[in-house]
Amino acid sequence: MAARKILVLDRSEALADQVKAALAESDSPFELTSCLRVGTVGEVLEEEGPFDVLIAGPSLGTRSGLARLRLIHEELPAMSLVLAFSRRPDASLRDIVRTGAVDLLQLPVEDAELVEALDRAGSLADLARPAASAAVATTAPAATPAASGEDSGPGTLYTIASATGGCGKTFYATNLAYFLTRYTQKRVCIVDLDLQFGEVSTALRLRPKYTIFDALQREDTDESVLQEHIEEYCVQHETGVYVLAAPREPSEADRISPPDVTRILEAARQRFDYVIVDTPPALAETVLVAFDMSDMLYVMATLDLPSVRNMSVFLSTLERLKVPTENIRLILNKAESDVGIDIDQVTKLFPQGFESVLPSAKEVGGSINLAMPVMAASPTAEISSLMAGGMKLILPEALQSRV
Repeated sequence: MAARKILVLDRSEALADQVKAALAESDSPFELTSCLRVGTVGEVLEEEGPFDVLIAGPSLGTRSGLARLRLIHEELPAMSLVLAFSRRPDASLRDIVRTGAVDLLQLPVEDAELVEALDRAGSLADLARPAASAAVATTAPAATPAASGEDSGPGTLYTIASATGGCGKTFYATNLAYFLTRYTQKRVCIVDLDLQFGEVSTALRLRPKYTIFDALQREDTDESVLQEHIEEYCVQHETGVYVLAAPREPSEADRISPPDVTRILEAARQRFDYVIVDTPPALAETVLVAFDMSDMLYVMATLDLPSVRNMSVFLSTLERLKVPTENIRLILNKAESDVGIDIDQVTKLFPQGFESVLPSAKEVGGSINLAMPVMAASPTAEISSLMAGGMKLILPEALQSRV
């Protein structure tokens, strides 16, 4: 009997440790892989898949977590899904059912019950695999970027965040989008996730016909249809950057849930090479979805005591949320030498260092009046050069020398 391939997805290793210990005492051959972030599960599946069974732990017991599991199931219907939660998810029964889970375990669970559930899920995967293969063989491929000669993999997602307002998140997001558009010649979209008071459209002087809220009002429930049409809800800036605008009214923002955000970001990643998420200064559930899905998270602060202190608290919170430190980059904005705080003292407070330390610059005001990223309006300015020096690190090595 071939070894079962089992993937454990949870922010803690506790469930993976129990699964490993329980299976070691059974007669079932297995290969176990643990993944601590739902945002990286796609990479794990691509590198080590296919898996027979995915067992999702308590950290996925949220509406946004269930929405991610549903998307995984739709992509890989032959992989059996087992939910292992310590309490009933804060979601409707419909949300749970739509994940396609074949079993639901109540933690703590006995080893024997756990092994039995995994064996049953593995058997169901054996039955589902031929049917899934036949469906792939007889179904025409959907229209994706790959169909037009582009990379078929999901786009890279960068999120810009801060613990306090006024740190320049929208400023950095628009410049990062322009930078990637210019140097990669690929498709870049900014998703304005400041749902109540989004400023991306205002900063770029755009008049979007549609918003995130409009995209979510589509009556179809097929995720592939949203992916196919997501670009129609965006507006394009003259630099080539696409923008999916925030809702027009705060009341519309209140009707957007974390699973909705998951759907939007997944759809954007399927149609664009790079997705940049601008966020409000709040740890709302809708924002945490973006953090979880991000390939890289930029955290910004300005050179003042409240902002620096809140950045420290913010980073501690991210650590408790199991956001890997290697995926976080720090940006210090509006740094000046005569404001009563020494820049060197601030940088020493954060051992990981700042990817960029950006000064206040008159060119920024000029670019705002032009509704252009400062890197486009004043490419030779010091602030543009300093931003480019940090941003080029995310480019493929072959392109870094062009910056």
